[in-house]
Amino acid sequence: MKKLHIYIAFISLFTLISCVEDISQDFEFKEQVFISGLLTNEVGFVSIQVQKTVPVTDTIFNPVNNAQISLFMKDSSDDVSLVSDSFTVNNGTYTTSEMITPIIGNTYWIETILQDQTVLISEEEILRPPIPITDMEKTDDSIRITFTGPIDVQNFYLIQLEILKDGTLISDELIVSNDRIINEEEEKILVITGMNEGETLNVNISNINFTTFQFYSNVISNQGNEPELSSLFLPVNLVGNITNMTTNELVLGNFGVSGLTPITIDF
Repeated sequence: MKKLHIYIAFISLFTLISCVEDISQDFEFKEQVFISGLLTNEVGFVSIQVQKTVPVTDTIFNPVNNAQISLFMKDSSDDVSLVSDSFTVNNGTYTTSEMITPIIGNTYWIETILQDQTVLISEEEILRPPIPITDMEKTDDSIRITFTGPIDVQNFYLIQLEILKDGTLISDELIVSNDRIINEEEEKILVITGMNEGETLNVNISNINFTTFQFYSNVISNQGNEPELSSLFLPVNLVGNITNMTTNELVLGNFGVSGLTPITIDF
């Protein structure tokens, strides 16, 4: 697929993937459940994938269709409420039966009960506000996007890129970045080059929590130099923010919460 040229500048800092704490992998195959999902601030249906890992020599998809999932929320007063426990299931994808209206500043998490009554609960993550875009400068083959992030907190970003030509996907990439090393200015810059006339660029900038940032940093590191958007849903031997409540151990996968800023640019 087409390769983009991308860099992110936090004033004088250039980074794509930052060093994070290593998460050990289990190289001897053992079938495990993998859960993936990302709740954003946008009103809509929330989807969560539940599947089982397969040996690297297999190409089959092994969905789990008999789990029970509940989505919870806690507000600023620490009052906990059930958002939804009604999901439709299609080939391992659980989608809320009703549209969800997330609230910025509240925390969200899921509880998954497997057929054997194993209970898996994701870490509570706060829904951060979308990233404000302050300026966009487009040339014949590039786009410079300026956005802001508060300097009094650490900021973590998940950036999804898609290029389409006549409605057909010709490139997709996944990037994580942060401004922990230097965060003296609110203004951040994302530059993407290598675009051609007639192409459409879709950019999703997500304001995520540290644990989700750490998970996807490790996913991308394991995918090599050209991670694709499918990395969000592939069953990988990496733990995230989901805990087995019986063993008190982290399990594979991650359920993240993010403030989403979508951008579409036509060239």
